[in-house]
Amino acid sequence: MRFRIRLTSLRIKIPLLMAGLMLLTIVGTVGMYFLDYGFFSLTTNGWSRGEKAHKARIAFEEYLQNVHHEIHKEDVHEFCSQKSFDKAFITSTEQRYENITTGGIGPVFIAANLYNSENILPNMALQLLALADTLGHSRVFISIYENGSKDKTKEILGQFNSTLNALGIAHRIRTDEARRPEHIHRIEYLAKVRNLALEPLYSTGKKYDRVLFINDIYFCMNDLLELAYQSRAQSTHLTCAEDLITFQGRLGFYDTWVSRDMRGDRVWIELNRLSKDEITQQAQLKNRPFQVQCCWNGVALIDAQVFQGDDGLRFRRSAEGECSASECSLLCNDMWKRGLRRAIIVPRVKVSYDMTTRKLLREPVNFPADLPYNTPEDEKVVFRSGPAKVVCNPLNGVDTDTPDKTKIYVNI
Repeated sequence: MRFRIRLTSLRIKIPLLMAGLMLLTIVGTVGMYFLDYGFFSLTTNGWSRGEKAHKARIAFEEYLQNVHHEIHKEDVHEFCSQKSFDKAFITSTEQRYENITTGGIGPVFIAANLYNSENILPNMALQLLALADTLGHSRVFISIYENGSKDKTKEILGQFNSTLNALGIAHRIRTDEARRPEHIHRIEYLAKVRNLALEPLYSTGKKYDRVLFINDIYFCMNDLLELAYQSRAQSTHLTCAEDLITFQGRLGFYDTWVSRDMRGDRVWIELNRLSKDEITQQAQLKNRPFQVQCCWNGVALIDAQVFQGDDGLRFRRSAEGECSASECSLLCNDMWKRGLRRAIIVPRVKVSYDMTTRKLLREPVNFPADLPYNTPEDEKVVFRSGPAKVVCNPLNGVDTDTPDKTKIYVNI
């Protein structure tokens, strides 16, 4: 009888023990998820971050909504809302980015330089928070260097800084009263402030997989995920969007001073005839990625090895006797000389600098023609050796921001 009692007791205890272990596993898994995504953290006061972080996030989004609506008279969430797209598209993007959002790329260092950027900053902050949520708070670092702003940029960044602190997202937001000095070359100055935004990349001691450099643009989180997807799928060193302006009442390509096709020529403003290079032009018309010698285009995703290490590259001004090109062009040329030549433009990712262009991008006629994304084989870029020389339109004057019309072909 005693044996039966013990056996019965054991039969009861085993299921209870198994249930307890399963509960601990679930709690642990959920706990790690919430830890990584910043909902709470274990401190000396217990699980204390959750409520504070949640309240901080809600308050910040309400603040962004108020600022954005005051300037643009619209909801800050409107531009990146998916309500304009059908379910097939939404499902295809979720499947497309699954590997990216579950660890397909390593830690991402996000850098930006801002000046009088109140127009774009509410959307930028909202989308960067969404990206951090998607990738995991522990997998991003946000570095912003701002200087000389006279609008609400500093105020918004102060609120952003507090919110990132509450959410436990690694960051450095540096604001400065200094403005661009007089009689300093534009590229010397821009190279300096870009390098300031990159400083934590070298000082934190953490190794990053990608560097995401963002200009003062309107963009959505999915734009960044598409860049990450293409960077991984194509094994690129440099992956860029297309930055657009409104040109003669329609969309046009903006960054013609920097972007160079595989002939070494400038990329043109007309989207339907972007390049004389036939492979480039056909890919553009089919909305497929294409190889370039150089790009930047408002947002660039760069292999972090370009900057890291004892001999990592930096943004710079041209040396004596070198064509006075953009700091981004010079970075491309320096990468090219080191054999880091897998650079592409992704036509699906279109970003803008102004509200007029932004609204044009939301019109159905300007949606990509190949949605939903379901033909990855057609997207594969066949990389070519590329040009021996590229066109340079020098910016020689110290007190000007306008490049010369002179064409100089420089060896790379």
